[in-house]
Amino acid sequence: MSEEATRDGHTASDQVFIRETPGVSGGYPCVGNTRIPVRSIVLAHRQTGSFERTLDAYPQLTRAEVRAALDYYAAHPARVDEDIQRNESVWEEITRRP
Repeated sequence: MSEEATRDGHTASDQVFIRETPGVSGGYPCVGNTRIPVRSIVLAHRQTGSFERTLDAYPQLTRAEVRAALDYYAAHPARVDEDIQRNESVWEEITRRP
C-alpha cells in the first residue's frame, strides 16, 4: 500500500492526525493539533456527500487529515456519534433558554 502525499508533501506516517486531549473539545477526537473536532468533518461530509467538497470546506487541513478524520469515524463511529449527540443536546438546551 503506497502512502498518499498530503497537500504540504508529507505522508500519513509523518504526522499524528487524530488526538483526544482532555480540555479540548470536551476530550473528544480532534484533527491533529487543531481544535477541529472529528464530528465537524463527519457532519460536513454528510452534508456535502463529497470528500472533495469536505476538503474544500477546511482549507487549513490537508487531504490526509480530512481522510484520517473520516477513517477515524469509520473505525470508531460510537465515539464520534456520542460527540455529535452531546453537541446537539447542548445546542437544544441553549436555544430553549429565554
